[in-house]
Amino acid sequence: GYARAGYENRDRTKSAERARAIHFANLPKICTIRIYTVSGDLVKQIEHYRPDGGPDAQHEKWDMLSRNTQAITTGIYIWSVTSDMGEQIGKLVIIK
Repeated sequence: GYARAGYENRDRTKSAERARAIHFANLPKICTIRIYTVSGDLVKQIEHYRPDGGPDAQHEKWDMLSRNTQAITTGIYIWSVTSDMGEQIGKLVIIK
């Protein structure tokens, strides 16, 4: 009921499913973000390339769509950020 209550997709330009996003912050200027299922399947790969800096140099948004442009399902996902500085790994939970 979040969409009906106006908590998401406020401008109603997209369906509620397509308006959701996960935001990655404090990123290196050049890195690769990969999201996997817990079984190791690659869901999405995002190339973050902002070598000149700017306001979005440390931020990237994932629209919660798979690499096949399908909406992801409820579950646990593993993310990794890889750059020249190393790799960071974490988990996130999607509840719909």
